[in-house]
Amino acid sequence: MEILLLLFALGYSGLLLFLLAGALRRSMAPRRAALLAFGISAVVHGATTLLMDAEARLSVLLFWGIPHLLLLPLLLLAAAKQTPR
Repeated sequence: MEILLLLFALGYSGLLLFLLAGALRRSMAPRRAALLAFGISAVVHGATTLLMDAEARLSVLLFWGIPHLLLLPLLLLAAAKQTPR
């Protein structure tokens, strides 16, 4: 069951980050859009983590933090490939 939960977290984070970066890319450079999407997502998820009970904060932080950190290099790589030369 834990594997399914981890896959869900990774899929959710990936979908969220790539859709947000894609939407932001229409108005700014791809790398900047990727970093801004990561920043917005981290701030929103961080704020909601602070609203959780004290004993659940670490679990919630790990639930969204690790997938976000795993996906950030992929997001930046995708942005680098989209940057015109």
